[in-house]
Amino acid sequence: MTVHNAQKQVLVTGATGFIGRHAVSLLESRGIATHSCARSTGCDLEQNGALAPFQGRGITHVIHLGGRTFVPHSWEDPGAFYRANTLGTQQLLDFCRISGARLVYVSAYVYGVPHTLPIAESHPVAPNTPYNHSKWLAEELCRFYADHFEVPVTVLRPFNIFGPGQGEDFLIPTILKQAKSGGTITVKDAAPRRDYLHVDDLAEALLLALDLEPRFSLFNVGSGRSISVGELLDMAVRYSPRPLCWQATGEIRVNEVPDTVADISAITRALGWLPRRTLEQFLKSELA
Repeated sequence: MTVHNAQKQVLVTGATGFIGRHAVSLLESRGIATHSCARSTGCDLEQNGALAPFQGRGITHVIHLGGRTFVPHSWEDPGAFYRANTLGTQQLLDFCRISGARLVYVSAYVYGVPHTLPIAESHPVAPNTPYNHSKWLAEELCRFYADHFEVPVTVLRPFNIFGPGQGEDFLIPTILKQAKSGGTITVKDAAPRRDYLHVDDLAEALLLALDLEPRFSLFNVGSGRSISVGELLDMAVRYSPRPLCWQATGEIRVNEVPDTVADISAITRALGWLPRRTLEQFLKSELA
């Protein structure tokens, strides 16, 4: 049953994070009441009982963005990622089981090196880092709770997200920071290609997913095209008002994936969603 915006009470985990801030802003602009759960405000899903303050508050939907995200750190402390991303999701699923809330779970790219492009949801999964393995295990929990406890769940698999406010550890903010200083931009590997999606386009997909009726749905979320690191750097050079050049050290990441392109036809059919913003537009505005 569709719940009108004025009647929705949406719990957003990771509400103070990069995606969470954009999602909360969009929801509230549409007249939707939000409730925030974030480690920075004392709501830590790695701790039992973290969701107790939200019981009995009429939560109708949960958007689950909380967890650990930076892939290199997942190799250094994999246990922290499984606790936050997998067990934290199980705690949320139990909350939804008891409260009757619908869950929108934001997963990750879980396909490994793709056999074909673009990548459809039916493509075999092959998690190749502790980060995306922990996210895929959480997907399996979502499917089990939907099948056996009748918890309504929508899983979104976003590809590479970018946009204002992203942490400086990530590729695009790192490039922008160097570009704004002028001189030479240095990256490790210019070859990998990625499907880049603006954070506000993802937020719009989250908003639409709140009203999905099926008990379990799963969708890729991306732009439908890929851009190499080298092409991204060329755009930065083109749009910078300062003289720039770039260099790659040739260092290749563990389990690097050469190319990703999302097949977004399923989410477009189900929700009428399409991305409206491009990486090129973002770089141009940031470097102006």
